[in-house]
Amino acid sequence: MSGTNATDTTASGAPLSSLPAADAVAQTDGIFGVFANEAKLASPAAIVDAGMPDDVVRTDDLDNALSSSALGQYVAQAAQHADAAGSDADRSQTAAGASAASAGQAAQTGAQVATIASGVTADADRAQASKESAESLLSGAGSALAQNTALASLVANNPVQFTNRGGWDAAKNNPALASGTGTEGDLYIVTVAGATALDGVANWALLDGVWYHGGAWQRLANAGYPTVAQVFQGLRGLIADGVTLNSQTGNALTLRDVIGYVLTAIDDAGNISTAGKRLLLGSTLLDCDAKGQFLFRQRDPMGSVAWGVRADGSPAFPSGAARADLGPISVTTSGSAPSVVVKDKNGFISLDTSGVYGGSGEDFTREEIAERDRMQLARSAATMAGPGDLLRARPVWGISVSFALGQSEMMGYVSLPALSLTQPYDNITFGGDPRGFDFGIDSAAWTPRGGNAAPQPLVAVNVNQDTYATMDLPASLVYKPSSVDVTLPTVTSGNAKIQITTTDTTVDFTTGFVVGQMVQCAGFTGAAATNNEFGDLWYEHYFTLTDVSAQSITGTCDGVWYAWTPVAVSGATGVAIAPLRIGRDFGEQQSISALNFFRGAQLAQRGLPSDASRKLALLSCCVSGTTIQQLSKGYSIPLFDRIPQSATIAKQQADALGSTIGCFLLEFCQGGSNTDTDYATYYPLLAQYFEDAKAAIKSEFGQTIDPFIEIVPISGMNLPSTGIMDVCRAQVDYVLATPGAYIPTVGYPAIDYGPHYSSNGERYVGAMRAKVRHRVITQGLAWKPLIMEKATLRGRTILIDCHVPYAPLRVLPTWEGQAQVTRTDLGFGVYDATTKAVLGVASVTVAGETQIEIVLSAAPTNGVWVTYGDSNHNGSGNIYDSDPAVSRDQYEWIEGNGAPYSENIPSYIGKPYALPNPMVNYALQSVEG
Repeated sequence: MSGTNATDTTASGAPLSSLPAADAVAQTDGIFGVFANEAKLASPAAIVDAGMPDDVVRTDDLDNALSSSALGQYVAQAAQHADAAGSDADRSQTAAGASAASAGQAAQTGAQVATIASGVTADADRAQASKESAESLLSGAGSALAQNTALASLVANNPVQFTNRGGWDAAKNNPALASGTGTEGDLYIVTVAGATALDGVANWALLDGVWYHGGAWQRLANAGYPTVAQVFQGLRGLIADGVTLNSQTGNALTLRDVIGYVLTAIDDAGNISTAGKRLLLGSTLLDCDAKGQFLFRQRDPMGSVAWGVRADGSPAFPSGAARADLGPISVTTSGSAPSVVVKDKNGFISLDTSGVYGGSGEDFTREEIAERDRMQLARSAATMAGPGDLLRARPVWGISVSFALGQSEMMGYVSLPALSLTQPYDNITFGGDPRGFDFGIDSAAWTPRGGNAAPQPLVAVNVNQDTYATMDLPASLVYKPSSVDVTLPTVTSGNAKIQITTTDTTVDFTTGFVVGQMVQCAGFTGAAATNNEFGDLWYEHYFTLTDVSAQSITGTCDGVWYAWTPVAVSGATGVAIAPLRIGRDFGEQQSISALNFFRGAQLAQRGLPSDASRKLALLSCCVSGTTIQQLSKGYSIPLFDRIPQSATIAKQQADALGSTIGCFLLEFCQGGSNTDTDYATYYPLLAQYFEDAKAAIKSEFGQTIDPFIEIVPISGMNLPSTGIMDVCRAQVDYVLATPGAYIPTVGYPAIDYGPHYSSNGERYVGAMRAKVRHRVITQGLAWKPLIMEKATLRGRTILIDCHVPYAPLRVLPTWEGQAQVTRTDLGFGVYDATTKAVLGVASVTVAGETQIEIVLSAAPTNGVWVTYGDSNHNGSGNIYDSDPAVSRDQYEWIEGNGAPYSENIPSYIGKPYALPNPMVNYALQSVEG
């Protein structure tokens, strides 16, 4: 509040702005205000005596409380009333000023306006002397307001002029208001800006006042601001519904109840104290009203204690908790005996009471590990900064071809439905499918799908496993009856059966289902939820139809691993029934998504939106279920010959177009069928296969430069168990020894169906391939995957140096089938090098940015093999680097398109695949250290 020092000699009509400012208001001072339709001068005592509450609120800065537009309206309306009144100042109406000052506060208090001093201490005769004097008084009042020299009560609400009606949505006219219709004094505050037309006004801004006065709705600009956005000062505080807000207790802010007890206080340092015992943050409840042993505790929405503090100050956790992370320190219970291990953020152990880690001189010291970590970081950085391979072929021809080679993992077996249905760039294949028509284990030659080998846009198609016919699958097929009944038909032998019927005649199962089709359900609840499809190592709880009618289907309860028993239920609602198309046939191919992603990165690197003069093409000569021997040249069934056959067809098409053609890449994934092939047999067969493939393609195309070789080593549940990861290890060693060969990734992180990938899994692997392919081929940079490089054994501790493309190492959950898994050993195994016996692993820790520390249960008597992602771990593990790359493609799931309900993952849908580099499946023999 500001005031003025007036004297008896103050000239009549002098503006208030000409008076000197008062530093403080004394009991004898005169205070000017406009209330109850009158401009008045009174003392503070007179104001209180007249009925104004002693907790009246005043503003520090009325300019901040009332906008300039509201002040202007106040002066304009006051002048208008003065004109109408002539020289009679008693009849001057200053309603607009009162409205701007009290409209907002009316929403807070609803209190009766205080009647300011009953008598005007100013000279009434002089006030009535002339119209000019009245106008001068009003002008002075406006100036005083503008210059913060007037007192106004912002908690007042004058029922004669203003009746608070709450908020008004000006966009939807809610509540409904109409021009010329209303009750005198009704006031609304605009809560949603809009253009509803009321009595000529159609531009309502947020927090404008909507006031019915004189038979019309009027706009009081920003009238609501004082109640929600300004800073107010009270003589003793703010009162709302009996609750007082003030700072009279030595605190910066105090909230009191009606009786006067402090509810909440904030001191000058910002500390909050409250009389309550509970604080609800979202769904987490913090409370000090703890019973029993707890002084303080945190509870989840179900009321279960997440953690607490006992009366003696000690922390307490639920009995099932095995770990507490305290900043950079992790405290973990170890083993079945009561013991504790304390680790820092890098996994270094500072305390161990389990005896597992110990402190013997055989273990590696923290200093040693840190030094090895620094050295390995330097080696990894030098590897990645080194020169790339500049001697292999690059996509420089008019048509540059990539050949996909291998078996089912490379050709989209059970990866239905196909997702890459449109070509985002200008990639092509020859015919309707890069796999050709017949890609079974038979003597058929490679022929184009559809019979026409002319270049066509590269897209994924669904193909029947038995007939090789292209399948036109519906984009979505799902039945959602209003209710269903589930009964269990009697079965004398074999798997249980399920029958689902409905009385909903809008459903006709015969329009989409046929006998022999796989079907899945979702939406059953309670005990009947077992009838829903769910994900585990494989998709589970589906059924194969044996009978289909309009409102009834019956099927055998099948499963990948085991049969299941359905649960009967009547009147179930919210159930969805859809096809499950992933039990057979061929769909999405990782090679398609890889070439598309690669093409996009290649064009971006060259600054081109497209390049019709240099296209990329894909041909596939993969054959499902084949060994390296069957794929090799000279095998009794001439599967190898499909490579030169497809190359010949492609060359003929290029010649017809007058285009050059060449091969820049052989991409390969195979090994799952070599279940009894050892390292010594597989390695030379693989090497010879690539020599023969390169020679055949180069001969057909007439090129002299070798293409790159891109191998995704066998991993996941298809990884053979022969020897010490013999097939996988042979593939990795071949790449490490062969110029122009590289490993872009491994496939185990993909969502899969055991040994084969889902449609999204295929595209994830394709994106991983393309990311590295771009680095190696387009950018000409060096590359080496995340891999174990050295395993040093000391006592019972093994320290592993890893090449890490993007440090540091990370532990992440990995998809194994339809479920994410984090293994306690992170995917590592240890075997006696002499006996091949499995050795017990006590712990596995990421001990640095490049270091893995394995502690065995006992010191071995011989050297050891260290494996990562072997068949005993389903070909999987949990070690990744920190590469932030993501894919071009996004995760897709559409209900009813044939994908399982277990792949409906909301946090994934519509988002790109994250592409950190997984550790490559591999095995190393230890060295003594």
